[in-house]
Amino acid sequence: MSVIDLLQSMVRIPSVSGDEAACRDYLAGWFAEHGVQAWTSGRNVLAVVEGENPEGPGLLLLTHIDVVPVGPGWTREPWDGALEDGKVFGRGSNDAKSSAAAMAWVAAHIDRSAIRGRLIVALVCDEETGGEGIEACGDELPAFEASVVGEPTGLDVCPGQRGLFRASVTAHGRQCHASRPWEGVNAIELAARDVTAIQGLTLGGEDELLGPATLQATVIQGGTRPNVLPGECIIELDGRPTPGCDNAALLAHLQAAVTGEVTVRSNRFLPVRTARDERIVQLALAASPSGAVRGFGGVSDLFHVRHKPGVVMGPGTSEASHAPDEWVAVDQVEAAVKAYDEIARAFLAPEN
Repeated sequence: MSVIDLLQSMVRIPSVSGDEAACRDYLAGWFAEHGVQAWTSGRNVLAVVEGENPEGPGLLLLTHIDVVPVGPGWTREPWDGALEDGKVFGRGSNDAKSSAAAMAWVAAHIDRSAIRGRLIVALVCDEETGGEGIEACGDELPAFEASVVGEPTGLDVCPGQRGLFRASVTAHGRQCHASRPWEGVNAIELAARDVTAIQGLTLGGEDELLGPATLQATVIQGGTRPNVLPGECIIELDGRPTPGCDNAALLAHLQAAVTGEVTVRSNRFLPVRTARDERIVQLALAASPSGAVRGFGGVSDLFHVRHKPGVVMGPGTSEASHAPDEWVAVDQVEAAVKAYDEIARAFLAPEN
């Protein structure tokens, strides 16, 4: 079996968020067959490889085995893990079972005589939705000093990510007959003014790695019938804070800009930054075939292990994530095995 065989086997086991148990059990069995100490916790599988000298640092390789639903637009079977033209196809092949396969492969094949301390692998559920993944099982992991979080980055090194801020603004008008608008207050008109105010905000907080903070209106709901002036209109917002314009600053900007009622929906994901001179960043950069450093475009489980230095780095592309006919290049997966192995052996190298 190769790492590509392992990836294909994983893709053939549907594991939409909340239904990862079969994939978890397959990986637990695979680890056992390859002599790797592993255990399950909820819908997560955790593994530890001890070096010949167990006294030493820990390195965590972390990624997720849950995937998003298939959705419309597919032109091929989404669960067959087909290998064609140097690509593995199927839901989750790119995001992020390619990272999971590469990390598992490294754990099973690393030269234990060449490391001290421990290599820890966490292949977790619920990353796409939040809930019972690394948030729930993190306390079971042995101590570690740094992490590599597997997400599709083209093996670029991403030592940070923006946060996530979700809110709604409700414009309260007064309903009346549309033929007599002077008797009411059009909530859609009020909401339109608030959208214009939000889009005109100067947020500041541009970060050299993560780029600018953003706040965007993404969904709007208002009105009941064509002949009724709407009494309420709701704007849903997506915000991406940076260290220079964090979650609290985004909320303050929003509240100052709008006249509607602000309700915060999600505010726990804060921006994460790992210093460029941290050892894990330097080792990841040395192992990266692209040699590129950038911010990660979305939100990942890096947030949940932010108490230690970490990077996001994995095979695949963000464009293929969650898309119809999802795929990952074979050479990316094989390069990920090489990169993760190099990082682990360097980070856990015996002292001279």
